[in-house]
Amino acid sequence: MSLLGKYFKGWRFRTSRPAFKQGSEVDVFIAESNGTSGRAYIGDTELVIEGAGPDCVEKQVRVRITEFDEAAASGRGEFVEVVGESSYDG
Repeated sequence: MSLLGKYFKGWRFRTSRPAFKQGSEVDVFIAESNGTSGRAYIGDTELVIEGAGPDCVEKQVRVRITEFDEAAASGRGEFVEVVGESSYDG
């Protein structure tokens, strides 16, 4: 393996449209809520989170993915728990 190959071993580029598998759990920040569900944006990917009400806005929450459409970069999930606060709160 070349020196350059050794240097870049394990490196990968991040995508602006991450995909999620059904049943996986991810931590996201809730950007907005309509009262019963919240929305999170991860790059160009949009998730609708059932059960993430207005009290979850600008908080980091754990979400269980229930469905995901990779072609549309959108999906749905269910709120599990609050895991952190936003650094912009307060």
